[in-house]
Amino acid sequence: MFVNIKELKISTLIHWHLGTLLLVFTFLYLPLKIYAQKDSLRRQKLQEVEIVGKERPIESSAPIQVIRNQDLKTLPTLQLSDALKFMSGIVIKDYGGVGGMKTVAVRGLGSQHTGVAYDGIPLSDCQTGQIDLSRISTDNVKALSLQIGREEDIFVPARLFACASLINIVTEEPKFKDNKPVNLQFAFTGGSFGLINPYLLIENRIKKKKNPEDSFYAWSLKINYLQSKGNYPFDLHYGFGEHDSVSHERRSNSDVRTLQTEANFYAYFNPKSKLNFKIYYYWSERGLPGATILYNLENDQRLSNHNAFGQLHFEHHFSEKVAYQCNAKFNYDQTHYLDPHYHNLEGKLDNTYIQREYYLSNSVLYKPFRQWHLSLSNDLFYNNMNANLRDFVEPGRFSCLTVLASSFTSKYVNFSANLLHTYVFNHVKYGEAPKNENHLSPSAGLSIMPLGKHDFIIRLLYKNIFRMPSFNDLYYREVGNINLNPEKTNQFNAGLTYEHSWLGRIDLSTSADVYYNLVKDKIVAIPSRNLFVWSMLNYGKVNILGCEINLQFSYRIIKQLKVNLMGSYSYQHAADMTDPNSKTYGQQIPYTPFHSGSAAINFETPWFTVGYAVIASGIRYALGQNTPANQLDPYADQSIFIGHDFNIKDKVTLGFKAEMLNIANEQYEIVRNYPMQGRSFRIKLTLRY
Repeated sequence: MFVNIKELKISTLIHWHLGTLLLVFTFLYLPLKIYAQKDSLRRQKLQEVEIVGKERPIESSAPIQVIRNQDLKTLPTLQLSDALKFMSGIVIKDYGGVGGMKTVAVRGLGSQHTGVAYDGIPLSDCQTGQIDLSRISTDNVKALSLQIGREEDIFVPARLFACASLINIVTEEPKFKDNKPVNLQFAFTGGSFGLINPYLLIENRIKKKKNPEDSFYAWSLKINYLQSKGNYPFDLHYGFGEHDSVSHERRSNSDVRTLQTEANFYAYFNPKSKLNFKIYYYWSERGLPGATILYNLENDQRLSNHNAFGQLHFEHHFSEKVAYQCNAKFNYDQTHYLDPHYHNLEGKLDNTYIQREYYLSNSVLYKPFRQWHLSLSNDLFYNNMNANLRDFVEPGRFSCLTVLASSFTSKYVNFSANLLHTYVFNHVKYGEAPKNENHLSPSAGLSIMPLGKHDFIIRLLYKNIFRMPSFNDLYYREVGNINLNPEKTNQFNAGLTYEHSWLGRIDLSTSADVYYNLVKDKIVAIPSRNLFVWSMLNYGKVNILGCEINLQFSYRIIKQLKVNLMGSYSYQHAADMTDPNSKTYGQQIPYTPFHSGSAAINFETPWFTVGYAVIASGIRYALGQNTPANQLDPYADQSIFIGHDFNIKDKVTLGFKAEMLNIANEQYEIVRNYPMQGRSFRIKLTLRY
C-alpha cells in the first residue's frame, strides 16, 4: 500500500482507534445482547428501520423529492437517469441512446458532489468520482429519493453526510403472501433500434415467520440483460441560420450490451436484529460514438467494464435508546478502453484501469429523550488504482470520515446539526502525490411548523462540503491534471412546503426553495474528442443562485377514476466569478441551463392507465463564453404511454406498458455534437407469480 506511517497525523490515528473500538464493541458486546429479551416496542422499531425514513418526511429541514414505485410505472423510465429527469434542480448529461453515458449534477454542482446510496450503502467510483446512472435499472425499485444538502436520517454511514446531495435507491424486500414460499417475476422490454431487455427476479423464503418474535430468512436473485444497436437517425447541420444545410445520418458505433446480476440474503434474527448481504456484478461492452463534427461521423473506440461488489449491513437495537449498525463493502472495477487507430508508436491505445475499494462503517445511535437523538458514525475506506500503462503512478488514498450528528423534534420545531471531519492521506508508487487533506464540515437545518401541524413547513439549511479530485481528475494520461485543487462549497437554502388532503379524494403537495451555493476551485469536466477523453479544469470561484418549484396533485373523480399530476421547475444562474478580466467572468458555466422543468399527467381507469410526460430545458452553453456559437438550443422531449395489470389466474398477474418516446421527433443535443435519440417505441410485458 506504500503507506508511510510516520506521515499519518495524530487525528488519523485517533480515527483508527475509534474504528477499532467500535469493532471491538461489535464483536464482544453484541453477541451477548443479540438474543436479549424481546419486547413489543422493538417490534415497531424494526418496521421503522426497514423503511429507513426514505418516504418523504415533510418536516425535514432539507429539500426532499421522492418518486415511488407506483410513480415509476407511469413515467417513461428504463434506467435510473430517466426517472431523475423528472426531479427539479437536476441536470442529466446524456450522450444519447440507451447505451450513452449518463451522469447527474444537482444545483450546478458537479457529479462528484452527488452521492448515490444503494439500499443504504454508498456506491463509489474513485476513478471518476461519479456514477454512470445508465447502469442502474428501475426494476424492483421501491422508492427513489433526492435529498439536497444533508441526510435527515442521522443513523446512517458518515459517507452519506459527505456529499452536497444524495440519491437514495431503496429496492423492494421480499414479501410472501398466502403462505407462498416463492415469488417469481419476469419482464421483457423490446423497442426501437434493437432494444432487448429481459429481467428475472426470484425470491425464496427459507424460514417462515409465524409471529413477530420469530426469526425470518429469505434470499433473492435478480438478472437484468440489456442490448441495443443504438443506430438511430439524426439530422447533421453544416452551418447556422436559416440557410443551414442539413443531411440525414444514422448514429454508428453506439451499440451496447450489459448484464447486471444481484443476489441478496435477508436475515431477521429477532425484532431487534437484522442482517442483509448483497453480491452484485455488472458487465458492459459498448461502442463510444464520436462527436458529430461536420463530415467526420466514423468512430471505432470501444469501452468495456466489469464491476463487482459485496456489501453487508448489520443492525441491532439494544434498547429503546441505543442502536448500532455496521456496514462493510469490497468493490472491484475494471475499465478497458480501446482506440484501434490512435496516432502513436503502437498505432492504438489499449488501456486497462483497475480500481479497488475496501470500506468499513460503524454507527451508534443514542436517544437521551424521545425528542432528542444523537449519533456517531465513523467510516474508513481505502482506494487504489493501477493500469497497464508504462510508469503509471499507481495512486492510493486512505480516507477517514467521522461525523457527530444530533436532531431535536417537537410539535413546532425540528432542528438538526452535524459536524463532519474528513482526513485524506494520498500516496503514489511513482512520482509526487497530491497533498493530504484535513477538513471540518459543519451543517445545520431548521424546520418550523408554525401551525403546529405538518401541513405547512418553513425550512432553512446551511451546509459546508468538501471533496477531493478523483483519480481520473488527477492521473489519467489523456485527462488528468495533477495541479487540481479540492472543491469547497457552502450551501444555503430556504424553502416552504405545503401538503393537504381533502375529503379523501384530493391530495396536494407543493414546495418552493431558493438556494445559493458558493464554490471555490470548482472542477468542471468537458468532453473533447469522445466520451472517454475529457478536459479537467478548475474554475476558481463559481456562484450559483437558483430556485425550484415542485408540485404533486391527485384527484379521485369517482371510485375507479383518478387523475395524477406532477411537475417541477428550476432556475439556475451558475456564474464563473474567478477573474474580472476573463472573457467568461459572470457568464454561465458549461452545460447548465437557466431554465428547466418537467411535467407528467396520467389517468387511472379500471381498464388501463394512460399518461403524458414532458421534459424541457432552456438554452445552455457548451463552453464558458456565452456566445451564439457556443449556445445549445432549448428542447422539449415529450412521451406518452398506456398500460395495465391483469389478474389472469389465482396469484398470477400479467402487466403491459407501451410507450412512444419523443413523440415530436425533436432533434436536440444535451451535450454538444452528441445528438439525442428521436422518436422511438418501447413495449414491456411483465409476469408476476
